[in-house]
Amino acid sequence: MMKTAVIYATKTKHSKKLAEAIGLFLNTTAQDIAKNPALDDVDLLFIVGGIYGGASMPELLSYIKTFEAPMPKYAALVTSCASGSQRQTVVCNILEEKGVKVLDEFVCKGRILFVSATHPNAKDLKAAIDFAQKIVAGV
Repeated sequence: MMKTAVIYATKTKHSKKLAEAIGLFLNTTAQDIAKNPALDDVDLLFIVGGIYGGASMPELLSYIKTFEAPMPKYAALVTSCASGSQRQTVVCNILEEKGVKVLDEFVCKGRILFVSATHPNAKDLKAAIDFAQKIVAGV
């Protein structure tokens, strides 16, 4: 059986909401990278984070850079951003350099100050869960 984990980095708690929804679907606890979770024997890792000022959180990048063997075989990225279209390219590049295959990335609209204040909403959470279901079914 494949061991799956969900981690997140957040400033606004939006990524936490997305990660917890995915974790609930996968029957696992979403873990905050601020607590430096151990990822022992994880086969599939969901990484949830936001784009702030055009970039992934430096804390998330630092955490990903610490990955050592045994590393997850696969990763899937879940990203929230104000534009609803920016990707976590640097996270993806770091993972691939370490030999972790990035399967796909789900991007949803996030909020910035009062813009898109309702995101992530129930529709966004459902879409994130649907994405997780698609990833798990395809591995």
